[in-house]
Amino acid sequence: MMKRTNSRVLMTLILGMCFALLAVPGWAGQGAKLMGPVAGGSQGAPFAAPAFDLESQGYVAEEYFLEGEASAYRLAEGTEHTADGRWKTERETASVPYRTRILVVRPTEESRFNGTVVVHWQNVTAGYELGSVAEGSEYLRGYAWVGVSAQTVGVNGFPGPDAAGLMQWDPERYDSLEHPGDAYSYDIYTQAARAVGRERDAAGLDPMGGLDVERIIAAGASQSAGRLRTYINGVHPVEKLFDGFMPYIDFASPVPFAADQGGGQQGGRGGRGGRVASGIRTDLGVPVFVVNSETETPRYFPARQADTDTYRFWEVSGTSHVSVARAAAATTQGMDHPNWLSYTPVYNAALRHMHVWLTEGKAPPVMPLIEAKALAGGPPEILRDERGNARGGIQMPAFAVPSAEHRGSGTAVQGGSRFAFLYGYAREFTSEELAELYSGRDDFLKKYDAELAEAVASGVLLEEEAPEMRTTAEEWSSKLAG
Repeated sequence: MMKRTNSRVLMTLILGMCFALLAVPGWAGQGAKLMGPVAGGSQGAPFAAPAFDLESQGYVAEEYFLEGEASAYRLAEGTEHTADGRWKTERETASVPYRTRILVVRPTEESRFNGTVVVHWQNVTAGYELGSVAEGSEYLRGYAWVGVSAQTVGVNGFPGPDAAGLMQWDPERYDSLEHPGDAYSYDIYTQAARAVGRERDAAGLDPMGGLDVERIIAAGASQSAGRLRTYINGVHPVEKLFDGFMPYIDFASPVPFAADQGGGQQGGRGGRGGRVASGIRTDLGVPVFVVNSETETPRYFPARQADTDTYRFWEVSGTSHVSVARAAAATTQGMDHPNWLSYTPVYNAALRHMHVWLTEGKAPPVMPLIEAKALAGGPPEILRDERGNARGGIQMPAFAVPSAEHRGSGTAVQGGSRFAFLYGYAREFTSEELAELYSGRDDFLKKYDAELAEAVASGVLLEEEAPEMRTTAEEWSSKLAG
């Protein structure tokens, strides 16, 4: 048992009935220890647990605590972070104790499992963890999903009275967690992945419920995609644990190892902090698949690199980092006409491609990028058509057959959110603009159906998701005359 520094932990351990660890501890490899499934607490459920009926889909969600000692990483003496990602890294010999949590969403039966585990680095931009499994997502079509509380902010929240981490959300459940700082996040993430990977000790406490794990994919979105990019370039060459990587809505802004050495709260507020865009190193030996919305294009532009046998990059035109439902866009507070076009269907298709890439060796299709040009002394400019929509890129049916102007970057109304730029912008076309594009409802749907079929055929939309998309378009088309 690791040494505790918080007196509240002793009370938590004494009052075991308040948050019960229902199974005996098990060893997760390299000294890390698992405890769980975790139950109890004032909230009665894990933070970010899926809020729908998993059992009806043959899935279960369980939370485990992971405890051990973690080390930091650093660049080898005399080397630096280079734009090509080919960093020379070494693991420090000193280690510190930690206790964090993992949230496991997995099939209950082997027959439902496709052998692939997606290990998700939880995003802490908001001061609490973002990342879970949504109803209808690709994750529920045979995969297991594991969310890892790798960073300090997710556990402790930002410093101050408004902290909103796990410890504040449910002190009874999470008070025993202890995070030593983000310098150790990479090793914590590695140990969590080992605990659910194919070489875990499945004979003891097994968070995978005995499932035959064949491969593990590392994934992370936005802020955690930056962490994952650091992991890809600086840690994977040392540990060689993951079979593939999927950073998404990624600004190509890795975190220098030295940035975390001064304390434990870095890396959560969403800003780049002066970091320089960096590509993905080309000598990894495993596939990397980056999926972005239009929001990230200006910042990602300097890090664009050619597709290869082990690298794919997709950009989804007109979509934003965060989207809202179309019906709710007009009433969303703090933002000027937020975007309702989502990159998520393309991410789901990309995950399917990654699974096939790893199991069958068939690489995903190469797709066009959003058209942009570099400008002297400023960010690149996205090239747009006469309606204000981006040229090139992956164009989903609602964008290819437009009924609105869509942009990846948004603005806040007075006093609005500092994150408004992530919500993009959408302007509904007027009836006059629509009349110029379509002779009526049937014309719109005919063109939409052609683009829908093309999206499925080209591999950027899963066939399972096309009917719901078509239903949404048909409901909207009732506004068109004719």
